[in-house]
Amino acid sequence: MSGTNHKSKIYLLLPLVLMLNAFALKAQEEEFVSGVIVDSGTGKQLAFVNITYNDTGKGTTSNIDGVFELHTRVPVTRLKFSYIGYETLVLDPGTKRKGLIIRMQKKAYSIDEIKVIPGINPAHRIIDQVYKYREINNPEKIRSFSYTSYNKLYFTLDLPPEPGDSLHSSVDSVKKDTVMVQLQNLIDKQHLFLMESVSKRDYIYPDKNYENVIASKVSGFQSPSFILLASQLQSFSFYNDFITILDHKFLSPISKNSKNKYLFILRDTLFTETNDTLFIISFQPKKGKNFEGLKGFMYVNSNMYGIQNVVAEAAENRGLFKIKIQQKYEFLDHQQWFPVQLNTDIILIDPEDTRPSHTAESEGKKVKVIGIGKSYIQDITLYPDLDYNKFNSVVLEVNKNAYYKNESFWRSYRNAPLSSKDSTTYQVIDSLGEAEHFDRMLFMTKTLINGYIPVSIFNIDIGSILNYNSYEGFRLGIGGITNDKLSDRIFFGGHFAYGFKDKEIKYGLNAKWVLSKKLEMDLQASYLDDVRESGSYKFYKTTRSFDSDFFRQFLIEKMDRVSLWEASFGFRMFQYVRARLFFSNSQTTFWYPYLYHIPGSQPPQFINQGTFTEAGIRLRFAYKENFFQSSQGRISLGTKYPVFYGNYIQGLNFLNGEFNYSKFEFRLTQKFTTRSLGTTSLSIDAGIMKGNAPYSVMYNGRGSYKSFTIETENSFGTMRMNEFLSDRFFSFFFRQNFGKLLFKAGWFQPDILLVSNLGVSYLSHPEYHSDIQFKIMDKGYYESGILINNLLNQFFIGYGLGVFYRYGPYTLPKTIDNFAFKFTLSFKM
Repeated sequence: MSGTNHKSKIYLLLPLVLMLNAFALKAQEEEFVSGVIVDSGTGKQLAFVNITYNDTGKGTTSNIDGVFELHTRVPVTRLKFSYIGYETLVLDPGTKRKGLIIRMQKKAYSIDEIKVIPGINPAHRIIDQVYKYREINNPEKIRSFSYTSYNKLYFTLDLPPEPGDSLHSSVDSVKKDTVMVQLQNLIDKQHLFLMESVSKRDYIYPDKNYENVIASKVSGFQSPSFILLASQLQSFSFYNDFITILDHKFLSPISKNSKNKYLFILRDTLFTETNDTLFIISFQPKKGKNFEGLKGFMYVNSNMYGIQNVVAEAAENRGLFKIKIQQKYEFLDHQQWFPVQLNTDIILIDPEDTRPSHTAESEGKKVKVIGIGKSYIQDITLYPDLDYNKFNSVVLEVNKNAYYKNESFWRSYRNAPLSSKDSTTYQVIDSLGEAEHFDRMLFMTKTLINGYIPVSIFNIDIGSILNYNSYEGFRLGIGGITNDKLSDRIFFGGHFAYGFKDKEIKYGLNAKWVLSKKLEMDLQASYLDDVRESGSYKFYKTTRSFDSDFFRQFLIEKMDRVSLWEASFGFRMFQYVRARLFFSNSQTTFWYPYLYHIPGSQPPQFINQGTFTEAGIRLRFAYKENFFQSSQGRISLGTKYPVFYGNYIQGLNFLNGEFNYSKFEFRLTQKFTTRSLGTTSLSIDAGIMKGNAPYSVMYNGRGSYKSFTIETENSFGTMRMNEFLSDRFFSFFFRQNFGKLLFKAGWFQPDILLVSNLGVSYLSHPEYHSDIQFKIMDKGYYESGILINNLLNQFFIGYGLGVFYRYGPYTLPKTIDNFAFKFTLSFKM
């Protein structure tokens, strides 16, 4: 009986013992420490801080938001926090294990202080392995993937610290401090700007890409323009040869032969709980190496030597923004490293100084505007079977219902609930945007950037108000076109002008009917009584863009007076081909000393005017050009392939047309960047006219010479205006922008460009053209030059100087006449 009782007691105790043992094991398995790591001065969260425990060398890293979680089976008695640029911190977590706030102190850290020890660099072995596995680990090299991302971007102010001594402050300084206090109270309650979006992306290697923005929310606005801004902040992958940060390209530290350009230092080694090794390596351009490089550090996991974390920024800031990017990768499905979070920090800086300083000043105290962007990538699927037919040239599209999502939708995608500051931002800025008409102001700003001033239902053409060319002198006038407020399908426009040198009035009328926005189909009709350059040519233009070719119009000396009407039909012929069919009739007078000999006329007849009837087509072929599509239209994101332009123009003996001829004109442009040479720009122009016709429809050589003038691309800088005449020509324009690869001295970092142009042309019947001087360029025309851009920078404009020299068969007798001195303008952000 007693034995039975003992057994019963054992049976009763056994479950209790097993439970206690299980709890003990569970407690041992779930030793857990968590918290957030911040900068002790600014309070900013620190990403990818190294955390080890108990001198084991094992541990973890904080995530991209500075949050860390440590799971271990042994009691944690000692934590060590280390981070590049900060003092190492060692502490005992004590009894509190959750919600720790770890404040790390920044230390003075200078790149110049790094001492390079001769011998084998241990970081190089790791970088070699990263490059070896680069193609495998690059997410954009796998067959296909899809994911959903939640994106958040906000702007706020970074205020200077409060003064330490307020007892001896002057009245003025007290006023200044009052303003600072008001600003501090403002940013304590809300951001200056906040936007969120949710998008779904599908990708098939090598270049099938489509991202659909299914939700968008912008404080104070409804315009989709900010979606495009947010999507262009940084490259999705760090594995490409060039990393793009806000449209600027930087040579990647893991590109081919990067060890020759970058200094790599192995800063620390960490062992993960899965027994992988994590190598922390800093990188920066080597001294004396001039290239657009990055500085920062990366965490390389020994598992396939994949990048687990990376922090990078421009080694030297050039432009209005200082941007730091952070990327976090995870090893998904035990097969692929893939980014799961992308962060972007933006600081507006003074373009006169590489130190962050500019943006707003409150009574002499520097106030920095900063932006914080975060993208959380979720619902990742590797190797999905995607339908090729769903992909086209639109790679980023805003869903028409994106602005009408309710809160329950947003809660399902946000990684964390909105803070009170976020909510206040929406409430305050939305009310302010409605009261102050932010969308209207944005529309006006975009219209101004495109060269128009919006006035009610009209957009006034800024270029029509005051202009200049050598023929008309100053040209004063007014012109414009109706805008979307009247109709988004039908537009009416016109212009009126007066030239102070030729003392003539000009005018024109035009209309446009958009048949289909999706198919980019429209009808246009116009009439003008105006002047235009004689012997020129033009190609299909998709947008009203600004480039240096604009400045050539200042130099035009020979113009025809034309009374012209034209009808045209624009459409997308194929996926990558835009086309415009046109038909025109014009009465043209040659307003310069010139007579055209009518071929075969007996007795010889000479005319200085004529009627031209033309029909033709203009094409633009941009292979794999990508677009951003929204309710407001389509915006080109460019292409890495050459862009081809072509014209076919037929002169007709119809509607009193006096000349029968055929013209074929071509242009091919290409721009690309290489690691060692910078950016190469090529342009080839060619044209041929079959038949006979006056100077007006032939080719004038495309010169742009003045002894000192603004430099113009795709023209001959030393060639006099109308120096040559031809009915067949070929021109090649080449420029190599070395950036700062050739020269750099502290803050003085001009861009150095080498330019070479050549051309050849022929004229079948020079005897048909009388009372005018011209040459035939059949021996070949050659010129070369050097441009030094950004000698001086003011806001977002760079000023520079250049010189061209003319050589070869058409060298002029006086040496000085073969030189052309140039003033350059460049625009940068």
